[in-house]
Parts: sequence; C-alpha cells; structure tokens
Amino acid sequence: MLDLSAGDSGKIQIFELLTNSEEYLEQASIGGFFTALLHGGMTAKATIIGFFASLIVIMYVLMGDGKRYHRKGSEHGSARWGSKTEKDIIADTNDFYNNVICASDIMLVLDRKKRDKNEAKSGKKKSDKKEKAPKQEKKSETVSHDTNIKVSVKDIVSQSKEAAKIKPMLNLNQMILGGSGTGKSRFFVKPNLLMCNTSYIVTDPSGELVQACGQMLINHGYKIKVFNLNDMKHSSNYNPFHYLRDYNGEINANNVIKMINVFMMNTKAEGASGGDPFWDDATRLLLSALSFLLIETGTEEEQNFAGVLDLIHKAKVIEGKEEEKSELDLIFDQRKEADPKALSVQYYDEFKQAAGKTMQSILISTTTKLQYFKLPDVRNLTCTDNIHLEEVGDDYTALFIVIPSSDTTYNFLAAMMYTQLFDTLYDRAINLYKGRLPVHVRFLLDEFANLGKIPEIDKILATCRKFEISIQIILQNLSQLKKMYKEGWEEFGGNCDTMIYLGGKDQFTNEYISKELGKETIDQQSINQTKGKQGSSSYNNAILGRELATLDELSAMDNNDCIVMVRGLPPFFTHKFDISNHPRYAELGERWKPSEGQTDLDNPYIYILEDKMFTVPETEYIELTDFISTGDADEANMVEVRCVFSDEEPTITEEEIMVDVPYEIRKKFKGCTELFTAA
Repeated sequence: MLDLSAGDSGKIQIFELLTNSEEYLEQASIGGFFTALLHGGMTAKATIIGFFASLIVIMYVLMGDGKRYHRKGSEHGSARWGSKTEKDIIADTNDFYNNVICASDIMLVLDRKKRDKNEAKSGKKKSDKKEKAPKQEKKSETVSHDTNIKVSVKDIVSQSKEAAKIKPMLNLNQMILGGSGTGKSRFFVKPNLLMCNTSYIVTDPSGELVQACGQMLINHGYKIKVFNLNDMKHSSNYNPFHYLRDYNGEINANNVIKMINVFMMNTKAEGASGGDPFWDDATRLLLSALSFLLIETGTEEEQNFAGVLDLIHKAKVIEGKEEEKSELDLIFDQRKEADPKALSVQYYDEFKQAAGKTMQSILISTTTKLQYFKLPDVRNLTCTDNIHLEEVGDDYTALFIVIPSSDTTYNFLAAMMYTQLFDTLYDRAINLYKGRLPVHVRFLLDEFANLGKIPEIDKILATCRKFEISIQIILQNLSQLKKMYKEGWEEFGGNCDTMIYLGGKDQFTNEYISKELGKETIDQQSINQTKGKQGSSSYNNAILGRELATLDELSAMDNNDCIVMVRGLPPFFTHKFDISNHPRYAELGERWKPSEGQTDLDNPYIYILEDKMFTVPETEYIELTDFISTGDADEANMVEVRCVFSDEEPTITEEEIMVDVPYEIRKKFKGCTELFTAA
C-alpha cells in the first residue's frame, strides 16, 4: 500500500494512499503486511512505525498514564512514636517553670510570649538568622499596604519573604486517664502544684493534696482556700446565693435559674429518668419563687438555702380548705402589694395554680430536696460566704475542694460551686478585665466522675482558653465519662488538645486509645517449609498494618510508662514524671522523719486542716419578745440583760450571773455575741 502511494521522490501521496488503502487492505494479509515492513523502503518502514507509535500514544491518553502512587513504608498506616525534636517544639526549653508537666520529658508551654522572650535572650533567634542569611540571594520589593493602590494576587504570592514555621498553639485542656493506683495524683497533680505558676482549683479526694501541698503553696505566696465536704467543721464557708450578682453587684436572674437547675440536676435520685416532668417543673417554680423572694426582700444573712427551707416551713395546705391562707401566702400577698411584677410573685402565682392535693405533694417534694439544709453542719457551711470565688483569677490562689472518696451525698454542692466558678470567672474576665484574667486559672479535676454534672461543661472546654482558664479532666476510665454525659462524652476529647494515658484495664478505654494511636506499616516474612526426602522451603516478604499499641500491650503497660497524645504531633511513649526529680520536691517534706516523741503530724511541711481552717457557724437570732409576758401588769414589760464588761479576766462566772434564770433561757443565750434593737 505504501509503495503504491509513494511518488518518485519517495514522498507519500496521502490522497492516493487513502484511495487505494481500502482495496489493498481487502487483498492484504498479515504476512503481506510484515513483508512490506521488511522489504519496503525507508518511507514505508517509518510510516508503519509512526502509525504504531501514534496508536500507543492515543491508547496511553485514553486509558491513563498508568502512574501508581506509592507511599512506601506507610501503605497500611503511618503512625509512629514522636521524637525528641517534636517534644521540644511544644515546651519552653529555657524556663522549666513556664511549663505544664505532662510526663518526664514532655512539657507544654504555659505562656508563649514569655517563651519567645526566653528564646530571644538565649540567642536562638540570632543564630537562626545567621544560618538563613546566605540562602537569601535577592529580596523582592515589599507590597504596599495602602488600600488605594491596586495589588495583584501575583504580587502577594511572589513575595520572597520566608514564613517561619508556626509552633503548635495548643490549649492547655487535658484529659488524664488512669486506673486506680496508676499515679494520677503523684505523677500529675502534685508535680504541677509544685510549679507554682498559676492559680489552682483542685478536686481533692479525702484532703490528701491540701495536706501535702498546702504549706508549700503558702511559702510561695499563695492564698489557701478549702471547701471541705468531708469534714464540714473545718472549711471555708460557701453560700451559692452570694454569686447570683455580677461584678457590679447587680442581681442576674439567669444566675438564679441556673443555680436552681444545677441543684435539681444533682439531687435527682441515681438511675431516675423519664417519668412525668411535672413534679420537677413544679418544684423549680416553688424554689424560684422562694429564692427571688429572699433576694428581693431578705437580709444578707437570710439569703441562703437554709432560708429557703425556713420559708417552706411557713407554707401549709389543708385538703378541702385551700382558701385558707398560710403564713407564706401572707408574705407573698405583701410582696404583691409592694411590687405586682416582681419575679417572686410571678413564680408563686404560677405555683398556686395547682390543686390543693397536688400543691401539698409539691411542698413535700421540695422539702425532701432541701432536707440536707436541716443538718447543722450543712447550714453552717452555707450560711455565709468567705471563700470569695471571684478572687481566684486576681491573685495566686489555691482552692481545694475536698470530697469524700466513697460518699457522693453532698457532691451537688461541689457541682454548684464549679458551675458558679466558671460563670464568675467568665464575667470577671469579660467585664472587669476586658478579656483575660490577670492570673491563669487551672482546674485540676481529679475524680471528675464524682463531682456531679456541670451544665454545658463541653462549651466551657471549647471557650475557656481565651479567658486564661484551662481544665484538666482526670478519670479512671472513659466509661465513667460516657455514663455521666451520655451522647456528648466524645466532645470532651475533641476540646482537650492533650490526652495522657497512665494505664488501666478498662477495655473500652484501651480500645479508644488504640484507635487514637493509629496503625503503622511493618514488614512480614512468611516461611513455607516442606519436609521429606525432597524437602523444600520458600521465603515470602510482605507488608501489613499493625496497631501502634494493641489492647494487650496497653493492658500490660509498665507502671512507670505512659502515653501522651498532643494535637498535631505523633504520640509519645515515655516515662511518668518522677516527683522526686522536681527541684521543689524537698518542700513537700516527704523526706522528713519524726524525732523521738514526734509523730507524722509534727511535720512542719504539711498543712493540718483541722488546726488552720474553721467553719463560721450560722448566726442565731433570738427574739426577746418570746420571753416577755403579754399579761396585764402595772409596770411596762422589761427584759433584764446581765452583762460583764472588763478588759481583765472577770472574777464572776457566767453561771453566777445567771443563777436565778431558768436553764432553758440560759441555754438559749449561751454564746450570745451581739445585742441590737429592731423597730
């Protein structure tokens, strides 16, 4: 075909080729084709080769380039353990005390600005510039930032300014997981308290931490506050009603509703769910009415939960005689006359819409909820407030919240305190300090599952960083978190940039950790061997994926080891922080040994709560009218008060002064400290 279509000069006559090709192809065979290829001229050979080359190109374009993307060594996963260089980029390597301790060689920088200053002083930045200087061959002109001058995208992209690698900007929220005996307090909480670089809010099961670290913190200038639910006689006083006002002293109605909701949520019987919400809603109405009444009309001493209970005792509903007004009804009638639109009046009117028998049931239900405030210890603990939660972010302060290890009866008070702490610190940071607290506040929430339920804690975790607040959630396992927060438990891990695993046997937790660590790609060699007279063997190499840490490896992890997972970096397998290596370890007094005749309580380094903290008791007001005769008398009724005023030790005893006064009255007046009159 090609020979017939070629001219005398050897050039192909394309039109003649197309005309004769059909006839030629009908007569030609494959053998003739190859004959023409072998015996034809150079033109024929070049044309055939060009034809097939074009065909290959067309097929290549249509079918793809066939390129395969290989990630050798990470086909099944690229997980690996972190390196020392990666550990250093998240820490302040020049100032040990500008860090948060995670493990023996892993620290998180506390103040990034301070770290930058430390690096500048150490000369690291200057040395970096010297190393980079020879590489900068030419500089491009800086693009003007005048908004009136047009600038193209090309001008921006083509700037030769080399951006420095951004170091991780991590929040300090952390989740610490470790079973019983893995050292959550010793290897994490205590070393961080020894840093003395923030204010601390510490959950302290049984008071061990305040005893071990309280005196050390005092020596470093800290204010110590203790809310002791384990021994209520030795505690700072905490009154939730004190924190219903904002930083200006104005009552915030939302804070009142939130306080009641937290109280209701954390006094619900364990396992109680579903059912008719009417009773809880009705109880909220009554509690809201009574709380607002105390805030609107009561004295500061009356504004507490014991005062709410005292008001309920003035309520009375007799079936069939609902029209009869109780003492509480009369109080609200007076309030309605003074201010018909008062919130207390509105809530009480809604409560009074219930039928008599229903109303009686609501009163009983509410009284049951408030039963704790009948106890003298609880009344004394919450009668007034001297713990001053609002000051925690103003100056270096350590607040220890001591909760019983096994009894959660009064933990609703701890949940209420944490809720009001967050609200108070947020309000103070935003309105008083215009964004950030002067002193960073760290919440070290040991035994987090026993604190009660804190409303919207997931949202707090997501936003607290910008107010100089961080939260460390310490749990034995994730099953505890899942049980308490049901569907929202997974958000906790997402809002904590660091997770520390100290070890444990909980399968659910270990499965979660194993998945978080990911898979690595490893080599596999299989050997096939046949035995016999003509035995043979073969070796095959392959790759497969394997968990970086399997379930059995996590369960059997050595008690000295831990795993630290930081957002944006590979996980780190390392050792727990040995507290004895801390520069301030000696200040804990663990090396102190008693001399002859001494006991462990004589250790000058420990903080004895029973000797240094005392709860202010509730003030009891005695109305003298109870002792005045109301019968007819020739003279005006009088009350005789016998007092002794002296700068010296009195020579007469109280019993001698009151010898002719009945015992019941003497007992009533025992411990009286003030006398005053009321119109």
